[in-house]
Amino acid sequence: MGSIRIPNFPILCNAHFELRSNQHCSHVTLSSEKWALSSPLFLDAEEEARLPGARLGLLAALCFPTCDASQLLAITKFLIVMLHWTDRPRSLYADEEMLDPIWTKYFRPTTRRDWQKRFQKHLAAFRLNRAIFSQDSMHGVVPDLESYIGIRRDACGVKMLLDLVIYAAGLNIPQYIYEHPVLRRLRQDAADIIGWATDVAAYARRPHSSNLIAVLVNERRYTPQAAAHCAGNLVKDTIDNFVANEASLPSFGDWDSDVRAYVQGLQDCIAGTLNWLYETDRYFGDAAEDVRSSGWVFLP
Repeated sequence: MGSIRIPNFPILCNAHFELRSNQHCSHVTLSSEKWALSSPLFLDAEEEARLPGARLGLLAALCFPTCDASQLLAITKFLIVMLHWTDRPRSLYADEEMLDPIWTKYFRPTTRRDWQKRFQKHLAAFRLNRAIFSQDSMHGVVPDLESYIGIRRDACGVKMLLDLVIYAAGLNIPQYIYEHPVLRRLRQDAADIIGWATDVAAYARRPHSSNLIAVLVNERRYTPQAAAHCAGNLVKDTIDNFVANEASLPSFGDWDSDVRAYVQGLQDCIAGTLNWLYETDRYFGDAAEDVRSSGWVFLP
């Protein structure tokens, strides 16, 4: 058993972004877990046992602190399905019946057609790239860093998480504004911050080839500790990039309030996820508080 020291991600992001939480967190957590556990043939026994400790209701509440209870419940249910697909790659194109009611009842009625097309595109990319990750891991294939970064943005599902900012806040942002270069950079920064920080935490749980640290170890011949340090610097630098890009955001006239709310939503997703990494037992188990304070992680 070895050990590495990882950055304190909450300190890195909380210096720039406020951490907020949704008032409906407790109620929605109970309702969403009841929904998942009452759905036959969805989660296996191991997933059912792990579900409360995953604290996906808290993740949703931290990332979407202002939405109503119905929206928060829909998002939490979706995160449960996403976690299931992530942990059980063979289910990626199965269990569609679990997502369909969420899409039909919650997401589709209150969103624009361009949002729906974008979300479905990101869902298809998530499934495809999770399958690639699964195959690579099975055969011990470690991608190069450039390829990995591109695949990771789709495979971790973060693009859909960021899509939900518009749904949760009820925003109306035209496609031409959504595609503005500064907003594209902000989305990419947010996706990379969340994906890379999660990778560092996930490496502590199970070192494997589909992980930023493993890619750095393989490509640059780093030790795991040096790779963790490099990954931490990437996260820090990208947070700085996000702040700089936000400062360069131009005025969009009548759309300013929606755009500002959207950028705030990206910040909420960053702060929410990076703090949740230490609240869930998914990565550090019972040692989360020790990891938060000392940074030391014992590898399996």
